[in-house]
Amino acid sequence: MEPYWTILILISAAIHPLRDLILKGVAHPASCYVGVSLIWVFLAAGHTLAMGQDLSVPRETWPYVVISAIGLTLYYYGTLSALRRGNLSVYYPIIRSSPIAIIAFSWLALNQIYSWLTLLGVSLVLLGSLIIQKSPGRLLDDRKAFTMAVLAMMGSAAYSLSDANAMQQVSPAPFLFYCYILVVPMLAGIRAWEDSHMFAPFLPVVRGWALAPWRIVFAGITSFLSYLFILSAFQLGAEAATVSAVRQASIPVSVILAAFILNEPHFMHRIVWAGLVALGILAITLS
Repeated sequence: MEPYWTILILISAAIHPLRDLILKGVAHPASCYVGVSLIWVFLAAGHTLAMGQDLSVPRETWPYVVISAIGLTLYYYGTLSALRRGNLSVYYPIIRSSPIAIIAFSWLALNQIYSWLTLLGVSLVLLGSLIIQKSPGRLLDDRKAFTMAVLAMMGSAAYSLSDANAMQQVSPAPFLFYCYILVVPMLAGIRAWEDSHMFAPFLPVVRGWALAPWRIVFAGITSFLSYLFILSAFQLGAEAATVSAVRQASIPVSVILAAFILNEPHFMHRIVWAGLVALGILAITLS
């Protein structure tokens, strides 16, 4: 993996935890995520126009837009549903295990070949990510939460693969613009359905803004910048499985932020296992 791709992904990973950190503790997180997605639409449009690009995508890119939008919606909904029902430390490692699904699909369906060093690096990253967050609790204590975590993982794998292919045809900002035009109503519709507000699909957006407007704006800006770096790495030719694995660097970052800002315990234990994540990322980079 080229060093400049790795730098882009690591910058993205350093920014990514800020969204969940800033939205932690809000009364209606799903509503806030709808608001964040809406922020992405405006940021993508503004970025496209500021760069003097055309706010359109080629016809052959539209299947990727649709696949990515569906994958993102499944990822957001599955993550929020799993973490609402179960412990973060039990289900988040499953959600973040998308490199496994990506490698399996790429090998079986796309004839992608991976070096032993890449596979070793991905394995170290996933092992470190699992142990760093391990706490009491079994995966099947709540089967619905486990199912939602797997759904989120599959959604993450789907949009990662789709995005990697789309970036060979289109620039990041217009692609994100159309993706999130689709994500916003899908997330809002799911949230409205959960609340039985079938005739008010954008009520969650209004509710989210009323709850925490500055948090939504900050979370939207930081998460948009984070994923813009990921799409730039894809545009330079980075491969989906390795990108997804290196993005796990966000886990040690989140451990450090949680310890210093939220006063969460077991910092030394977690930072030691974060070293295993760093070792895996180094192996991927060297491969």
